[in-house]
Amino acid sequence: MSIKINLLFLKKLKIFGSEQISSCFNCDNCTAVCALSTDKASFPRKVIRLAQLGAEKELNSAIEPWLCTYCGECSATCPRQAYPGEFMMSLRRYIISKYDITGLSSLFYRLPILQNLMALIVFSLSLWVFLGYKGNFEGIASSLEMLFPAFISLIIVAYLVKMYKNTIWDRFKKLYLSFSPSVIKETLIQILKQMSFISCGKVDLWRGGSHLLVVTGYLTTLFISIFHILSPLGKQYVWTSPEGILVFYATFAVLAGGLSMVARRMVKGVPSSMFSKSSDWLFVGMLVLVAGSTLTTYLANILSGPTDPLVEILFKLNLALEMAWIFIVVPFTKWIHIFLRPFAIYLHQTIIQKEPK
Repeated sequence: MSIKINLLFLKKLKIFGSEQISSCFNCDNCTAVCALSTDKASFPRKVIRLAQLGAEKELNSAIEPWLCTYCGECSATCPRQAYPGEFMMSLRRYIISKYDITGLSSLFYRLPILQNLMALIVFSLSLWVFLGYKGNFEGIASSLEMLFPAFISLIIVAYLVKMYKNTIWDRFKKLYLSFSPSVIKETLIQILKQMSFISCGKVDLWRGGSHLLVVTGYLTTLFISIFHILSPLGKQYVWTSPEGILVFYATFAVLAGGLSMVARRMVKGVPSSMFSKSSDWLFVGMLVLVAGSTLTTYLANILSGPTDPLVEILFKLNLALEMAWIFIVVPFTKWIHIFLRPFAIYLHQTIIQKEPK
């Protein structure tokens, strides 16, 4: 197999966060400590070498970056402070930019201020339109929130199709799918391991707990918004409403997990918390605002009733935040890996099953 070499690739990759990997001199320490490395798969050394050669085609079709749990052992043992763990995360961002058919991910990573500005513009315009609307806003909100799942589903499917094309079809020229119980079982095991951050024989409870809270809070908040769970202008809620359980949990999980992540990144005690991109802070910040405004709207409804003008203002504010969050933030940052990584693990297990030993 011939590889097209591009020695300028590492310079391009710095945009996505990998600024130290050029210091790597292939000592293999990272591979020696990585739990994912096997006799047949030199991990993460293989993809580091491909990046140093600038083998973009091979990197675009690589599954390995999605398997990394970023336990940080490789970075801790690197004698050159090349931070191979952060390189793997940067490579994910780069690959996401290649999977994104709109090109916005690449643009946002190159110009992060642009994503912040666009989120602010979408929020401001939405709020201005909503506040000026004097009709039945509950109906408008219901229609918009019905659009959210269609948009998110379309984006996710587009990413998954591109991932499948790059990692399976372009590499093997075959349609690989598996419904084998063993593949499904191993995929679930690997996903659960990552959720608990069990790697290299260690359990990082702080990181694992923070991640679990943010992810479940994130998914709960998405569920509330895209399925229009709350109708604060058309229904009087009470403290024990079933919807309240979702709202209270989403808010608690996002705030507790998000603040824990912020504290971890401020302490910078381990390699996995030393680096942050603008998109990471934007996502967490927007998620806190969406969850917080949802809770505020719900509490205002309980205390004042659905006819209080304040409830309508808070609901419009909440929906304007959701507009920016759904259309600008969620689809175009590395947080889309919440959906991509499980599929990558499934494809990896399928390849193991299908390919000859």
